[in-house]
Amino acid sequence: MILASFLFCFATIFPSGGTNNPISYSRLLEESRSAPLLATQDSLQPGTLSPYAALARIPHTVLEYQYASGSWLGSRDFLKERGIEPSITYTSDSAGNPVGGKYPGGFTYCDNIAFNILMNAEKLVGWQGGYFMISALQRDGVSLSQQNVKNLFTVQQVYGGSETFRFYEMYWEQKSRDERINFKAGRFVAADDFDTSPLYWLYMSRGIDGRPQSLAVDGRFSAPPNAVWASRLKLKLPESTVFRAGAYQVTPNSVNGLNWNFTQNDGVMLLAQYEWDPEFFKPDPISAEEKIAEEQRKKNRSARQVPGQAVPKGFIGHYWMGGYYSTYEYPQFNSRTKVPGAYAFYWHGDQTIYRPNCDSNEGLVGWSVLTLAPQDNIALIPFQVNGGLVYTGLIPGRRNDFTILGCAYGDLGPSQAKVPYQGGSINPTYELLYEAGYRINVTKYSYIQPDAMWIINPAGVGTTPNALVLGFQVGIIL
Repeated sequence: MILASFLFCFATIFPSGGTNNPISYSRLLEESRSAPLLATQDSLQPGTLSPYAALARIPHTVLEYQYASGSWLGSRDFLKERGIEPSITYTSDSAGNPVGGKYPGGFTYCDNIAFNILMNAEKLVGWQGGYFMISALQRDGVSLSQQNVKNLFTVQQVYGGSETFRFYEMYWEQKSRDERINFKAGRFVAADDFDTSPLYWLYMSRGIDGRPQSLAVDGRFSAPPNAVWASRLKLKLPESTVFRAGAYQVTPNSVNGLNWNFTQNDGVMLLAQYEWDPEFFKPDPISAEEKIAEEQRKKNRSARQVPGQAVPKGFIGHYWMGGYYSTYEYPQFNSRTKVPGAYAFYWHGDQTIYRPNCDSNEGLVGWSVLTLAPQDNIALIPFQVNGGLVYTGLIPGRRNDFTILGCAYGDLGPSQAKVPYQGGSINPTYELLYEAGYRINVTKYSYIQPDAMWIINPAGVGTTPNALVLGFQVGIIL
């Protein structure tokens, strides 16, 4: 009944007329946007970042992570002490559509295996605030959306970008001494720095996971696993605000990620984003410290806070707005001519709305995001709106598990009418996806997530039955 009420509310608000992505440290090297789920509100530091959080897509650092393969007889610890952190991660999505879709009864599997090396320049050569990242990945499998459901919001987020071995990231990141200035340059993606949140990473559908799917399909907004030449500047401003700007190459995707050329047909995408990260009802620091000390004394421990213990916090929120402009020439619907100058805007908000107590990581976070690409002659999804709820520790005794509910609505533009589609033409309207899941942190290096989706009006064409998709995700750090 509760789930039905939730779905009804989302349908009313959003009526008709949305290790997850290739595993990467880059998004979490600076700060997590899901601070409502973090042990602290502070920025995550490169070199001290838990690979379990970054690579297995667990958006908090209260867990002490481990590796399934151990310390490699001490060699992994030896390398880390000297500034080299290697890791291998595995993420898979298995899904079937027992009901609905173009071809009911399908079941497919796909996975992503990522190889990462993070180098701390201060430990290696004494260069403070510098980090070098290099990564590659292997993708395998078949898409249930392409093979059976025939819908727009891909149900398995690790599928796509060519199922083969490919080079991914290679970049240098530099922080100022006070960490107010952060600059990054090399090969990486816009989707790790703009309009993305670890809250999204908890979802299995690409309509939600990582960032709204409309950004990637409308303007060639670079997203995993297709890294491009880029640079990004981030500035921390007063009053809990942040400004970031970036310039990214727009070019056809390389099958193996090894085409690093610039061509005359390439474009440049310019992005800007302004953020506000407030904390409402912040606990009094003195009384909070006294409470922690008292709890420690009861346990016959030191009054100093121990690693992994929750830090008292208020109701934390993250709000941002941004947009892009691209010089790339885009094909038009129902036309053989191309036009340059694509642009789009986006707005995001997430807010802690319930917490059992101020020194617990448990609680409920609500979030929503909206994207608008007004040029419907070139945009596949001119308007998308997503929203959801994430509850940390809903089941007693499972304080680090996540219960998720989400919704993705995509409005297809009128310019797509009469585009040839399976021997006829389409008059597209919208696609609507609901998702529910429960992420279980099985060990300190693995998780499993049962997941369910209900897809309404697949591909927006009105000829494919609504589909039920059941599946699960698995993530392991090796």
